[in-house]
Amino acid sequence: MGIHHRGAVIHWRGERCWRVAPIAAPALPCTLLLALLLGPAEGIAQQNREYKEYRCKPDIKYECTMDQCEKITRDFQQAESFAYNAKTSELSACLWTNCYAASATMLEDAAAGTVTAIGRLTPSAHPGNEPIIVSLTIDISDAGHTSDTPAKKTGNFTAVWGYGSKGLVFDMGRCEVRKLP
Repeated sequence: MGIHHRGAVIHWRGERCWRVAPIAAPALPCTLLLALLLGPAEGIAQQNREYKEYRCKPDIKYECTMDQCEKITRDFQQAESFAYNAKTSELSACLWTNCYAASATMLEDAAAGTVTAIGRLTPSAHPGNEPIIVSLTIDISDAGHTSDTPAKKTGNFTAVWGYGSKGLVFDMGRCEVRKLP
């Protein structure tokens, strides 16, 4: 059986493929060759994707207005946390007396070694509150090896929330990461 592609005939038998003309190429697994020919590399990336969950706790917080930013270093850490599940694309935030969650858009900057999840999160503990926009940027370049059991520390994060015409809040700290099944 064969496929014509760019003047060559690709033949396969079982799991092995080879190109007959114009240039003889070594045998390749068919799934790899067909993925390269018929679609972008995302098909292969999807098969090998390792899903992770990031749980982030802040160390430092900045409350900013148009005039200034105030650095806060204590008495808020136990009241704020952020999480991102790469498998479900869910972003969540617990901020003082309410928790929020929603599906998020994930942006990856391979050159910077970061991922950013951003979404309009709806309140879950007190549904009468207004939704909030949250962005969570995580440095994954120093994430290291993750295991199935204990969570491992990963890179720094910055979470921005409370966006408004009068200012915003951003938290900075470290995340724990665990590999998802």
